[in-house]
Amino acid sequence: MSWNPFKRAKSSPKQTGDREFEREVARFNQLEGATKKIYKDTRKHGDALSALSKAELRIYQDLATSPVSQDDLFRDPLQECIACAERLDELRQELASRNQKTVTDPMKKFSGVFPSVNAAIKRRDQALQDYQKYQAKVLKLQEREKTAQNQAKLDANNQALAVAKLDYERQNAVMLEDLPQLIEGRIDYFEPSFEAMIRSGASYYSQASDVLSDLTNKLGWKKGELSDEDCQQQLQQKLAEIKSLSIVEDG
Repeated sequence: MSWNPFKRAKSSPKQTGDREFEREVARFNQLEGATKKIYKDTRKHGDALSALSKAELRIYQDLATSPVSQDDLFRDPLQECIACAERLDELRQELASRNQKTVTDPMKKFSGVFPSVNAAIKRRDQALQDYQKYQAKVLKLQEREKTAQNQAKLDANNQALAVAKLDYERQNAVMLEDLPQLIEGRIDYFEPSFEAMIRSGASYYSQASDVLSDLTNKLGWKKGELSDEDCQQQLQQKLAEIKSLSIVEDG
């Protein structure tokens, strides 16, 4: 059979019907990446709260055993600070526990649907490849000489093409229906977690503020009595007095 340069090849489904699917897959990939990142970040937040409590307690404990505070004037205030740090640690543990239950665990559960979705995407892509493969075979067989053997092959591949087409179209239709529903469903799923995270944080900071205010009252410090500038000025004055001692003069 002679080659006809004016014969138009049939468009493949990849060329004609794949843009919507690719757009939904791109949106799904963004959702998957963002969800996994939120999950990791909330875990890091819990670890950071624990590290903060340990560091804070260590500071007061080190002060309590250091020569810097070996004086009756510091002993009771330091014990109050240690008790305050321990209470703040309890509050942070409660905050981390609430965030674990209301944010971290739900993110992990939501991420659990991603492997099955990715598997469905691969199956749909494989169905498309099979469809295109049989379509290409049929086109080649149609160009061959019309013999009984070639006609038998053409009939068999036409049957396989019809099956592959139905399979691809079925899987493609399912993905185009389910992917948008999954993506839009994220709002109703995440909203309670987001609200719980905000309320939990507000509760923690409110209680932490009360604990620290109680500490300043116990230590006899009035709110706003000593500003940051006043504190810096006092420190600089005391440091200047220490540096003026003969034993610390520059040699």
